[in-house]
Amino acid sequence: MEIWTLIVKSNAFNFLILLGLIIFAIKFFKVGSLIEKACIKVKENVESSDLERENSQKELKVANETAKNIANEVKEIFDNAQKSAKLIGEKIMQDANTQVKSIEQNAKKAIESEGKKIALNLTQKTALASLEVAKSHIINTLEQKPQYHNDFIQKSIDELDRLKTNE
Repeated sequence: MEIWTLIVKSNAFNFLILLGLIIFAIKFFKVGSLIEKACIKVKENVESSDLERENSQKELKVANETAKNIANEVKEIFDNAQKSAKLIGEKIMQDANTQVKSIEQNAKKAIESEGKKIALNLTQKTALASLEVAKSHIINTLEQKPQYHNDFIQKSIDELDRLKTNE
């Protein structure tokens, strides 16, 4: 029994028992298929990563091409904006000049109209003043020379007769 005790206490025996348990666990739990499945998953992940990397590289190329064209597009947009602004500015100036001319013409017409109204008003006032002066002169003349009164009446009658015969 000493041999048995020596064997049981030796590391080799313990190693063999442990090795047997590991082999039994590998066979019982089918560790080989699990490892194979894990290898397949790792392989699939690597392939998926490669595809993703290729797609990312393609997207990077597209982004680089787009970035190259952005400077030209920005310049083109800026040039178009400048042209549009210039055309709009010219249109605004033309419209403003047209409105200024129209306002000037309307102002001239208004000034002419007001001038005519003032002239007509002055003419009327002058005519009334002339009539008043003439009336006053006639009254003074008739008061100073009463014989003109009869002459004035006779001339008025003659004028009425002349107008009556012309009809």
